[in-house]
This record gives sequence, structure tokens and C-alpha cells, in this order.
Amino acid sequence: MSLLFNNASKQLKYRGREALAYLFNYTKLQPSGSVRAVIFAQGRTGSSLLESLLCSSRHFRQNGELLSAAHGEVLFPTHFIRGLSKWKSDSNFIFHVKIYQLTVNRKRPIDPASFMQALYSEGWKVIYLRRQNKIKHALSNTLAEHRGAYHKYEDTKEDLKIFIDCERFLKRVNNRVRIEAVEKEALANIEYHEVVYEDDLEVSAEHQGTVDRLLAYLSLEQREVTTDHRKVNTMSMEELISNYDEFRDCLNGHGWGHFLD
Repeated sequence: MSLLFNNASKQLKYRGREALAYLFNYTKLQPSGSVRAVIFAQGRTGSSLLESLLCSSRHFRQNGELLSAAHGEVLFPTHFIRGLSKWKSDSNFIFHVKIYQLTVNRKRPIDPASFMQALYSEGWKVIYLRRQNKIKHALSNTLAEHRGAYHKYEDTKEDLKIFIDCERFLKRVNNRVRIEAVEKEALANIEYHEVVYEDDLEVSAEHQGTVDRLLAYLSLEQREVTTDHRKVNTMSMEELISNYDEFRDCLNGHGWGHFLD
């Protein structure tokens, strides 16, 4: 009963926030000089990590995935986001969005290109985050499901071992590739700053330089940043995957073996 009450209470809170956002969208002006930014990325690319780093600069407050299905379906996403950014007008504004939060996760899908173009045309800065290694990207999803958690905030070593169903895994990889193609279509007429997980976020030593480049893009003062996020897996694939030989042969047979290097 308490769980149902808590869920109902959260949904009531979200709907109240949505109503206020619409109100502010039509009654408040966007203050001049404020920076509004959106991180456009798939899950398991480091979007939460990147937002936490940017927020640690004290230029932003963390908003996370404002269009997450867990919050209930927002009726008018563009008006909602615009209104929230006006509501929080005493500071810059940032959030991150996944393309499927605009499409398959909605009963009333909206066109990702139209959504991104609407924000961009109003002066929003777009940060496009992606992963190059599609095998490790899909593996990150599998590992998160195995752990029952998507993030890690301490340095405690975890004893991880997973079995990979290769055919199911390949479908996940191909889906990641397909989604990236749709993302790039949505950004076809938009200027953006690209962040690549493997080059810019995977190693913590790269975090400061990555944020420095982003703050320059956003025309904001460079500041020292930090994060509580920790890398979930530090094991090699051979150590992590219990049926690694079968997994390797499967990937080689489908032309994905180069991502094992």
C-alpha cells in the first residue's frame, strides 16, 4: 500500500510540475544571457556522468532525464522543457534526452528532428554524446541488467560474471547502430558539439579537458570539475564473460570482431 501511495504521490508531483512548466512557458520571458543546453544521447553512453561533471562546475543544476517514461508521459515536450528553463530562470539550464523518450516510449510519439530543431532554433546548445564501440555499448546494458543498477558511486570492486546469449546480444548491438543512424538524421541541420565516450569520458583523466572544451563551446568560464560516478566495470571481456570463446566466435562470424580489440 505504501509503495502505491509513494508512486501516486510522485506522479502527482510530476503532473504538478508539468502544469507549472506550461504556465511559465506562456507567462515568463527567457532571461538574456542564460545558457540552455541539451545532452542528446542513448542510454549507457555516459550522459548522467557528463551532466554531473558539467553541474559540478556550478554553472548548472542537475535536471537529468526530464522526459523519462518513469515520470509519466509529458503531453507537450517542447513547451514543457521551454517552460522549465524559464521557471529556473535564475541559472543556466541543462538536461539530457534519449531519442526513444521522444518515440517508442510515448503513446503519442513526436518527431526527434522537429523536437531538436525547435530547441536549436531558440538558441539551445546541443551536445551529442555517443559511443564508438557498439559491442561494449551493448555489453554495458547487459551488465547493468545483471547488476540491477545502472550507476556506481564507490570504488568497491565487484565480482562480476555474465553469460551472453549471442543472438539476443547481436539484436541489441544492431539496435544501437540503428538508433545512432536515426540520431544523426535528427541532427542533420543542427550545429552541435560531439562528445565520444571512449575518447572523452571513459578515462577519468580526460574529464577535465572534456568539460573545458564544452564550457568553451557554451561560452562559460572554465572551472574545476569532479563527479561521484565511478566506472562500473574494470574487467576485461575475457574475465567478465563466462562463455567468452563462444561470444568471440559469434561476433567474428557476424563481422563485429574488430570491436573486441
